[in-house]
Amino acid sequence: MKPHILGIAGSPRRNGNTDRLLIEALDSLHSRGYSIERINIRDLQFSPCLGCNACSKTGLCVQKDDIQYLQERLLAADRFIVAAPVFFMGINAQMKAVIDRMQTFWALKYVLKKPIVVSERLPRHGLFLSAAGTEFPDVFTCAEKSVKNLYHVLDIQYFGSCVYQKIDKAGEIAHHPTAFRDVREKALELALL
Repeated sequence: MKPHILGIAGSPRRNGNTDRLLIEALDSLHSRGYSIERINIRDLQFSPCLGCNACSKTGLCVQKDDIQYLQERLLAADRFIVAAPVFFMGINAQMKAVIDRMQTFWALKYVLKKPIVVSERLPRHGLFLSAAGTEFPDVFTCAEKSVKNLYHVLDIQYFGSCVYQKIDKAGEIAHHPTAFRDVREKALELALL
């Protein structure tokens, strides 16, 4: 049975560079018969983590918003693609706020000692797609660590990344000589794991 693949578009900019990378990856998988789903963070209604630690007692967040829907989808998928830009040398604020709200999964796993997913669904794997406007050698380091930690808490094995420097203006990724081919190939490798 082919895996179900969840793509998470983290950019606040509709049809921006990371959106285009994710669309390319998911469309390629869909054309090969894979079950895909895409969630745009910018369309969700949610608040940042309150830091109240209630989830450490119950495994549930006290805030009732669209994060619960996203968490359900994260539990239902087999493969993952997070696409988010780098802003100010880190993952963009909207995606970081989502990652912070996954504290409930951390509490379940490490405080309450409960499994995140049932064992027959493991292993799960995830990919990271990103673009940044600068050419600093470590421009993706912080963003990649955030995504790796998210995946680790969710029992998702990090499969790697497709990241592109000096891509800033909307649509600029379309002029990169290999980006779309790269993400199509890497997404297919992810699906075949």
